[in-house]
Amino acid sequence: MNSILTKLAVLCAVVLLASVASADVLWDQSDFDPWGAGFFNSESGGPPFGMTWHGVNHVTVTEGWNVDSITTYYSAMDMAWGGAITQGYVHVYMKVGPLPVDGIDDPTMSPVVPMAGVFNVDHFDVTASGLGIYLAPGEYWIGITPIAPSGPFGPEIHLSSMTLIGDATASYDVYGMPVAWFNFNPGVDASIVIEGTVAGTPVEEMTWGNVKAMFR
Repeated sequence: MNSILTKLAVLCAVVLLASVASADVLWDQSDFDPWGAGFFNSESGGPPFGMTWHGVNHVTVTEGWNVDSITTYYSAMDMAWGGAITQGYVHVYMKVGPLPVDGIDDPTMSPVVPMAGVFNVDHFDVTASGLGIYLAPGEYWIGITPIAPSGPFGPEIHLSSMTLIGDATASYDVYGMPVAWFNFNPGVDASIVIEGTVAGTPVEEMTWGNVKAMFR
């Protein structure tokens, strides 16, 4: 009996390790700049004491992707900030120009999914995982926006990447005048990492439309 249980435990461990190992970094702009021009990117109330901005990066998918998680990196002025994050927005839009399309690519209508902020040495890792999004090859605007407190020093800053790839990160100020997509930091990208697997077909038909239906 013990032998059977031992074999089952080993088998489960092998399956678990295989599932963890199968996750690949599909898009890597993790080289964040702690002293660079960062971005406002959180739902943290409205003026005069808070602000709500959204941000997306230009991402190129050369083969089909099954996206499991998206991680972004934030400053850590308030040590309690990340622990207050339980959910946020996941943005995925087809890219047709240098900015998302006003009136169509509305970040306030993006799916709200579970999200977590974890303190990591000197910054926060903010991650949305278990996404199961299939993306066909093409050009996209992709990002996540945590629903987070403003904090005593204002909202934490989404740290910029030291690498610019394609068009710069696009920002959206919900309380802006006018409300429109724009380049808050021209020529600068926000830090982001997308993980999952490369695949030519959807995993269990979990397309972006399916995910939106699940979370909204």
